[in-house]
Amino acid sequence: MKNLIPGTVVLLVLMAAFAACTEQQPVENGAVITYTLYGGFVMPAYAVQELVVTEHMATFTIRSSDGAVTREYRRNLTKEQYDAIVQVFADNNFPAFGNRYVEGESHVTDVGYADINFTANGKSKVVTTYNYNDFMPQGLITIREKLQETIVYVTTLDEAQIKELAKDWIQKAPTYSYDGSGLQPVGYVRQGSDPVRHVLTYNFTSSHAGFGNRTGKVTAQVITPHTIWVTIIDSSVDSAVIDGLWDEMGQFIIGSDESLTFRPKKCEKPPWQVWEENSGRVYIRMPTDEEIIRNYYASVYETDVRDVRKVQVAEVTCEACSVCPETYQFSLTVNTGRMLPLLDEGWERTGEKK
Repeated sequence: MKNLIPGTVVLLVLMAAFAACTEQQPVENGAVITYTLYGGFVMPAYAVQELVVTEHMATFTIRSSDGAVTREYRRNLTKEQYDAIVQVFADNNFPAFGNRYVEGESHVTDVGYADINFTANGKSKVVTTYNYNDFMPQGLITIREKLQETIVYVTTLDEAQIKELAKDWIQKAPTYSYDGSGLQPVGYVRQGSDPVRHVLTYNFTSSHAGFGNRTGKVTAQVITPHTIWVTIIDSSVDSAVIDGLWDEMGQFIIGSDESLTFRPKKCEKPPWQVWEENSGRVYIRMPTDEEIIRNYYASVYETDVRDVRKVQVAEVTCEACSVCPETYQFSLTVNTGRMLPLLDEGWERTGEKK
């Protein structure tokens, strides 16, 4: 019978428990559910993640440690979807739970906390849990699973949203925003299942030759047709290639060589130094930094780095650990198709701001 209870009645049942000995008030605008994840070991850009469920909308917002919104997703909810979320709270008697379940703190570290807030008719119930299911009542686990399922629904874009995301990204990217026009979709393919890859193809024209932002460059003023392939994974643009030649995300000719630099910070060991110290190798002659760097990228990433040099760039620097740079930097050359691991480890393309 419980599965047949209408959503309105479910809300009244929940609020009856909230009201306890006080007079029950009618639910005027439906319940609002807020599910907030915070703390633990996460990247600063994902410090706070919050799902808000209302009668017609679910919104998932990600904020950085400084409070700035880094991502936000919205999707409409049908009455059936909304009622199903509310029903989980009723089925598991949410008002009866205590205010805090953090027993996992003494067993598991760095997973953070979750606040579950159910509000209706001016009354709220908040339960704080450790973000680890093994140390909480089964009813709360079921509620959290439903909320996590809702987050997946909100952050999984449908085909129309995928196409709108790709279109908006292309229009704001350097090549099209400089002199592009006539953007037209010509293909869409959904590939794989884990993760799902959405590959979209568009045609457009530029009024000048070349790629990227050509401000200040001498370019031929000629109508140039282009085709761009955009790949979207997990609701984000993963790659964008124009004419099979130009990486629009990285702004480089595919297959060309790129010069990179790396300036270490004081008291910080770069990844190749850590790798060498943990290798257990014994030498008659200790290898140079340049040799270690070449061996590290060849062994770990099967990447050939060339022209590796250590260059003195300053006579003195400050003495603050992990903040002030060393007096020297490294430079090297690598094929653009193999440079992503280096960029991830802190190398910078020549000319970029340090």
